[in-house]
Amino acid sequence: MTLRREWKRTLVLLALAAGFPHPPASAAVRDSTVRRYLAEDVTAAGEKSDEACLALPVSLTFDAGHIYAADAEDCAVKVFSKNGRFEAAFGRKGRGPGEFSFPSGVSVLAGRIFVADKFNHRIQVLDASGQAIRSFGVPFTPDRVFVLAADRILVTHIPDGRSGPEKLLHIFNGKGDLLGEDLPAKFSGDPVFDAFRNMILVAAGPRGDFFVVFRCQEWSILHYGRAGNLLERIPVDGRYVFRALALPLRGPRKKIDGFCWECSVDRDRLYLLAPEYTEEKDLGPGDRIFVLDTAGRLEAEVGLPVRVVRMVVDGDRVYAIDRGGELRVLRIVR
Repeated sequence: MTLRREWKRTLVLLALAAGFPHPPASAAVRDSTVRRYLAEDVTAAGEKSDEACLALPVSLTFDAGHIYAADAEDCAVKVFSKNGRFEAAFGRKGRGPGEFSFPSGVSVLAGRIFVADKFNHRIQVLDASGQAIRSFGVPFTPDRVFVLAADRILVTHIPDGRSGPEKLLHIFNGKGDLLGEDLPAKFSGDPVFDAFRNMILVAAGPRGDFFVVFRCQEWSILHYGRAGNLLERIPVDGRYVFRALALPLRGPRKKIDGFCWECSVDRDRLYLLAPEYTEEKDLGPGDRIFVLDTAGRLEAEVGLPVRVVRMVVDGDRVYAIDRGGELRVLRIVR
C-alpha cells in the first residue's frame, strides 16, 4: 500500500465513520559515524495455510511468546509464534462480543488482548484464546490502541477534518473512563491536506511512556508520559532521510514530505522505517530502518531484505509484514 492509497482509504473510512525545519532531501545517509547493519530472514520454514495470509494488516504487536496482527479485511486477530509460525485466528465480522468491524489496532498486556474495533466504535478486551472479556465504547472512531499499564489505555483517532479542532490522543482507564486527551489535530479547512498531516504513528516505551511520530511534515518526535503529559519534543537528526511527494489535489499543487512509514521503540532506541518512492512516483513502504537514540541522534541504519508495511522491534529481531501480507521474522546482524 502506498501513501496516496492510504490517504484515499483514510478518506473512505472517515466517510463511513461520518516544529522543526527539515534538512535537504537526500537519497541515503553518507556518514562514517552511522553504523550499517543488514537483517536476514529467519522465518520458520514450512507451508503456510491460507488463514495465515494477512489480507489487510494494519497493526502488529508481540508479547513474551507470540506475535499478533490485526487483519482489518478479514475482521480477525491472527496469532503467530515468535519464529513466525501461524498458530490461530479469532474474530469474525459482526457486532457481538469477539466480533469486529474493521479491527484497526491490537495491543497486549498480561495475557489480555486489546483490539480497536473501529466501526463498532469500541475497544474490546479478549483473553489469550480470543474469548471476549469486556468492551467499552468510545465517542469517536478509534484507530490504534496501546496498553501502557493496566489502568492506562491509549487510543488514537483520525479526525474527519469537518468537525473543527479535535484531539488525536485519548487515554482511558481499565473501565473505559476517559482520563485525558491531547495533541490537537491540524485543521486548515482543507480536509485532504489535513488528512496527510494528521497521520500519526505511536510506539509504546519501556516505562509506560510513549512516542508519537507524524508520518508527514513534522521533524520532531513527541515523548509522552504514561499519564498523557508531554515530556519533551525531540528534534530528529538532520541526516535522517525523507521523501517529498506532490499531492494529487485540485488547484495549486501541494507538496508534502513523507517522514516515516512505521516506527517502534526498543531498549531506549527509536526505530523508524523510512518511506521510499515507488515506480508510480508515489510513496510506499521502504526497506531501511533508521535507529535513533532518545535525543534524536542517528546511530545506525538497518537494511532489510524486503520492503515491509508493518514492523516492530524486539532486541535483534524485527517482526515485519511484507507487501504480500506475509509475516517475516528478521534478525539484525550486528
